[in-house]
Amino acid sequence: MRPVVAKLGGNALASLPDALALGAGGRPLVLVHGGGAQISALMRRRGIEPRFVGGRRFTDLPSLACVRKALADVSDELAAAIAAAGGAAQPLRLGEALVGERIAELGLVGAISVVEREPFEAAWREGRVPLVAPLARDGSGNRYLNVNADDVAAAIAAALEADELVFLSDVPGVLAEDGSVIAEISASSPPVVTGGMLPKLAACGAAVAAGVGRVRIGAGTVVTP
Repeated sequence: MRPVVAKLGGNALASLPDALALGAGGRPLVLVHGGGAQISALMRRRGIEPRFVGGRRFTDLPSLACVRKALADVSDELAAAIAAAGGAAQPLRLGEALVGERIAELGLVGAISVVEREPFEAAWREGRVPLVAPLARDGSGNRYLNVNADDVAAAIAAALEADELVFLSDVPGVLAEDGSVIAEISASSPPVVTGGMLPKLAACGAAVAAGVGRVRIGAGTVVTP
């Protein structure tokens, strides 16, 4: 049975029940989470103003410390919620399964170059749901790189030959200019989007091109079967 990869966005805890439902019937499930709001809030508390380039967070060393702390907190919260729901998570929060290549203009930000299958398969063998934070090891293994969570989800879905990649969000989907949800998007003529939707649509295109069976974006009640 091919796995499903779900990326939790917006209020991750609120969308968690819908994400877990995607693994019904023993379907192998991977959960990827971000933490953008938590990271930005922690940065501001530490006197660092967040900076974005093309919808992606510029990351220096002080910012990376905030990224690691905020992502660990989100991972702990989600793992506890999964346990409370009767399941078990296997947090992968320090690049255990991900290797990245640095994108110089974004500082300590990376693009995924390698996804290692074994940590996911080991978690499934133990009946656990891999819970992935968007941090990668660089090629030398000496430092961590911040990675866009949408890109992480797409790379994992491609590497694991997932049947489906689902982006759970706090919005109903990609919106047209009149505010309506675009039901279907063609890779050859994508809609005009801005901000965080830019990397999300790029990730969707990359996943489809890599052979992922289906990609969906929307709120949990919209995208779950």
